[in-house]
Amino acid sequence: MAMYRKNCDRCNRPSFSSSEVGEWLCPICGNDLTRYPFFNAIRLEKIAILPRLKRQIYKKTGHP
Repeated sequence: MAMYRKNCDRCNRPSFSSSEVGEWLCPICGNDLTRYPFFNAIRLEKIAILPRLKRQIYKKTGHP
């Protein structure tokens, strides 16, 4: 199982999850991180959003 990290630009804290889909809120300040880039939680390498995931986000939010 992969672990993902997103960085909140409001409180400057990391947020971790094992899911690539769905809403992602910062657990510290509640900022919506859903459209922020994913990073590998271990190596901190940026992970490209897959076309399938982009379609799911678009269907859910109406934004490309």
